[in-house]
Amino acid sequence: MIVGIYAEGRADQAVITNILKGALNIDRSDLRYELPEYHLDQTDLHTMPVEQHSSWTVVKKVCEERRLIDTFFDNPIVQESFIVIQIDTAERHLVGYNVTEPVKSKENDPEEYCLELRVNVIDKINGWLENSHQDKIAYAVAIEEIDAWVLTIYDSKTADTSGYSNPKEKLSNEINRVFSNNSRRDLNNKKAFEKYDVLSQDFRKKKKLAVCMTKNESLKLFCESLAIFKSDEE
Repeated sequence: MIVGIYAEGRADQAVITNILKGALNIDRSDLRYELPEYHLDQTDLHTMPVEQHSSWTVVKKVCEERRLIDTFFDNPIVQESFIVIQIDTAERHLVGYNVTEPVKSKENDPEEYCLELRVNVIDKINGWLENSHQDKIAYAVAIEEIDAWVLTIYDSKTADTSGYSNPKEKLSNEINRVFSNNSRRDLNNKKAFEKYDVLSQDFRKKKKLAVCMTKNESLKLFCESLAIFKSDEE
């Protein structure tokens, strides 16, 4: 099975890679990293702010143009394939993304909030895609940031890390607490993919991933959605 990953950035790719290993036993050799910035032409890169080279804006662009996604599925060599579209919700309020925000209340518990927000983001993605290929897409919608998923490995005190408004900062604090000075120095010298590959390597283990799923609702929803792509050999 070949899987294409369309993610906001290299760190996100690493996390998704390890989740796919733990959830579906998919090896890295069967993954195709379709980071949108690789396919932007020089005009796009020149006119786009640097901070947007890896972000929801380029994921949106690839979805709307659909050329890269259509080409992936039209490849006669690729059999039993699906794609993962990864996007964070931290920027959901921005123009062009502007996803409807579920109401937070006592009646609307955190699990329901995450589910509603995930559904709203998926609806937005499907709109960008003009509702094409829906049966071949796994939607990796990380509530706030994908760092909240990684936090489930290190934060043993929080019931659901989806609730953090600043998961990247919280993850940094946990890294400072858990890792030695030498290990932190080594991590900081790695590029984004390699760093998050190390940080999320526990996701490769099925049992560990199952435990982490209980600590983040949006991670659980993504992993559960992968069941339809499970191979008969798995």
